[in-house]
Amino acid sequence: MKNYFIANGEVLNTNMSIEEIESRVQESLDKNTSGMVQFKLKEISKKEVRMFFVRDFDYDSNKPIIFDVDMALISGVGIGAFQLQAVGGYPMIHPLKFAGKNFYTDITAFIKFYKFQLFEETGQAVEHIGLRCYSDRILMQIIF
Repeated sequence: MKNYFIANGEVLNTNMSIEEIESRVQESLDKNTSGMVQFKLKEISKKEVRMFFVRDFDYDSNKPIIFDVDMALISGVGIGAFQLQAVGGYPMIHPLKFAGKNFYTDITAFIKFYKFQLFEETGQAVEHIGLRCYSDRILMQIIF
């Protein structure tokens, strides 16, 4: 049985090889970020995926929030989906707050969005998603 997940808009599954997954996601990231972000799988099995995105962003990891750029990076959905209409966005997530130059929301709101996106794309339901954002990387765990 294969389980599905999404990384930077790429629909992937647990039957794929690590090399194939990393290659597909990295190719997509290179197009979208001009090579500024790296993707790696930490662990993959039939029951769990642990992945991380390496990037540089001014971030306070003590707050359970996620910024618009990171939401777009993980989901592959355009950044406008995580910005208010007042700045030209088309928000697909609620609540959105503004901090300086970026919008953000709490991690649980984004996890709900990701679960919905995954279900809509693949019909896949998940048992648990863990997400942690640091100034140099985003860690994500999906348990099926």
